Amino acid sequence: MIVFIPIKHNSQRVPRKNFRLFNGKPLYKHTLLKYTDEQVFVDTDSDEIFNSIKEDPKLSNVEVFKREKNLIGDTVSVCDLIKNFILKYNINKPIAQIHVTSPFLLASSVKTCYNMIGDYDSVVSCNVYQTRFWRKENYGFCPVNHNPLKLEQTQDLPKFYEENSAFYIFEPKVLLQTGNRIGKNPFFSELSEPENIDIDTEKDWIKVLKESY
Repeated sequence: MIVFIPIKHNSQRVPRKNFRLFNGKPLYKHTLLKYTDEQVFVDTDSDEIFNSIKEDPKLSNVEVFKREKNLIGDTVSVCDLIKNFILKYNINKPIAQIHVTSPFLLASSVKTCYNMIGDYDSVVSCNVYQTRFWRKENYGFCPVNHNPLKLEQTQDLPKFYEENSAFYIFEPKVLLQTGNRIGKNPFFSELSEPENIDIDTEKDWIKVLKESY
């Protein structure tokens, strides 16, 4: 399995997020150590992370490389990073792109979905909702997936699938041809808590700490 992990030094909303200790290890190492049997590539703009990975014998399977200067910044799309990675290493096998900010994600979950490539051109981790949604318009609130005049059981309502960013698995040609990690024949794989938790705010971090006890 080819695993691609982009890791930034700085975090806008959660300072030093990727370096925070989780089960006694920095968050990024906690993730990398789950994939010691896989071919892992790390794209980073951090000298600290780069040197730490290079010096750790437990991470000898990890190919870490410094991010191109023109790809450094908070507004750079991860898809641009992946495209650079594909071309840099001439990748022609499916890629599993994950983040170190999903500490409960199981490597086995990623592996299972990785093996689905072939039947699908991409697999996306998601949250699934089957409840009554509304959206706000200029004139007021509007129902999205139900008729307020005809009450239906929630299990009979259409399902909504939300990308949770825990992982994206795809063939390289999907991203090179469309600029997107989701192809024309995707599968959306539901993750439940705590696997689907992504640390994006301090509130998420507190939730992670509570779940870890």
